[in-house]
Amino acid sequence: MYTILSTFPPHASGNVGDKLLEEQTQSLIKKETGKDDFNIAFRSRDFSSTIDDLNKSDAIILPAFAIREPIHPNTYALVENLNDIDVPIIPLAANWSHYPGGRIGNSTYTYHPETVSFIQNLNKQDSLEKLTTRDIYTKKILERHGFNNVTLVGDLAWYHEDYMGESMRVPETIDHVVMTTPHNSHYFDQAEALMDMLVDEFPNATLTCSFHSSLSDSDKKLRTSAEEHGFEIVLASHDTDNIAFYDECDLHVGYRLHGHLSFLRRRLPSVLIGEDGRGNGFNATLGVGGFQATERRIGPRAASTVRRISASVLGKGVRSILQTKFNSPNPFRQAIAPQDMTVPNKIRRFLQQEMQNDFSSYSTVPELFDSTYEKSMKPFLNSLP
Repeated sequence: MYTILSTFPPHASGNVGDKLLEEQTQSLIKKETGKDDFNIAFRSRDFSSTIDDLNKSDAIILPAFAIREPIHPNTYALVENLNDIDVPIIPLAANWSHYPGGRIGNSTYTYHPETVSFIQNLNKQDSLEKLTTRDIYTKKILERHGFNNVTLVGDLAWYHEDYMGESMRVPETIDHVVMTTPHNSHYFDQAEALMDMLVDEFPNATLTCSFHSSLSDSDKKLRTSAEEHGFEIVLASHDTDNIAFYDECDLHVGYRLHGHLSFLRRRLPSVLIGEDGRGNGFNATLGVGGFQATERRIGPRAASTVRRISASVLGKGVRSILQTKFNSPNPFRQAIAPQDMTVPNKIRRFLQQEMQNDFSSYSTVPELFDSTYEKSMKPFLNSLP
């Protein structure tokens, strides 16, 4: 039996992208190892009272290994003393999460010593062949922290058995466009401008606004705006059946990483607006269809100072004042890197060129997915204890 510490929060947002990852973890392990006995728990579960049951596992799998600080016991609770765990802990397809998460941040951000120590303890296990990442930004930041045996295995959602070995499915016409919405509410104006662009560029197409998570207050306002723009609404949280209709669509444009990959894994074109290191890391890895949502205003050193202030007692008071004054839930983030309002028109020009060229820029994506699976993901899955 494998215990899988899932990133899917059924008790909270019900992000369907995380549900897709949870299902894909089981599917790919079963495909390669034949094992289909899984114990699924959310990654923040504390196993202190059930440590004996946990130790009955063949291994504990951490898919889409989230390197978020503090990593233990906040992101991964596990147990207080990790030495009480007798079975291997296997991180899979690690991801770097950082704001604004561009190239500069990736080359300068330093993890806390506790984070590095946690990863070192995982890395030194005899049963762990190597550290794996889902994008090149995560690979680079781990290597910069002294981890030399790191390989890119891609995202678990890259892989779709029905389309492995297939080339891109180039739509003759764009008849159905799906837009996914941002995680962060401070992209509201940009998202509305994106709606304006899609309505103008595809006046005869069916336009669908897909909400991958349970609706936040900002999402509710975006839903109203989308309806006013003429979009059909799909509430897609909690169940991957809710996004099965993507198979019959022609194009995705939006913010949700696993909306993006849900199209690309089906060999359909997609554009991703990267909100932070997760999306921007994928955009750097794929090299096509990616745009950064932000425009960096201050450098890494000043940004680090802003983050320290925001985490202080004084900073929390200042945040409350700025939230009221600027009607923004994330004033410190906006001080570092506000939304780039030129992004919708950049995407418009990109799509116009791609449609003229039959989306030729995407021709390398299937080869990347297929070769990464054969050379990296498949061997790693077969190495599981």
